[in-house]
Amino acid sequence: MLRRSLLVGALGAWPALAFAQQTTTAPAQRPAGQAPQQPVLITPQNALETAFVSALNNEGMRPIFRRYLLETHVALALATSDDNSPPRQVRVRDGFTAGAIFTSEERLTHALGADAPHIMISGRAALTRLVGGNAVINPGYAPMLTLEPADLAAYLATPGESSAGPTQ
Repeated sequence: MLRRSLLVGALGAWPALAFAQQTTTAPAQRPAGQAPQQPVLITPQNALETAFVSALNNEGMRPIFRRYLLETHVALALATSDDNSPPRQVRVRDGFTAGAIFTSEERLTHALGADAPHIMISGRAALTRLVGGNAVINPGYAPMLTLEPADLAAYLATPGESSAGPTQ
């Protein structure tokens, strides 16, 4: 079974999935010294988010979520606004950083600010840019999904077109 961490809800609102490990915050989203905050609960605003939330309790929705993630546009946070900037790495928990992907530009803007450098590309392209590292989908939100290198490889093995996407 692939190792994944999934934030399944604030205050135990949703049951933990068999493959999930609950976390309580996205440390990268808070200023140094500030107390941990509860993650923002997602009210789905697009098909990808609807599938993501549905996949928490419905195993049949997981392949649909995976397909939507790979085929729809997501917001990949970038380290800088320079051309060819690497993805922005966020600290998910002690000893675990990951490239930040958001299910919409609005989610990224809310989490990182209006001036946060990012690019809108397919989920497959975003995951391709993170190969060899970790990915986190919607850091600071509930649900939140982390993918380790083996998970990224499994997602990218799903049939479809592969591209690293544009640089900016």
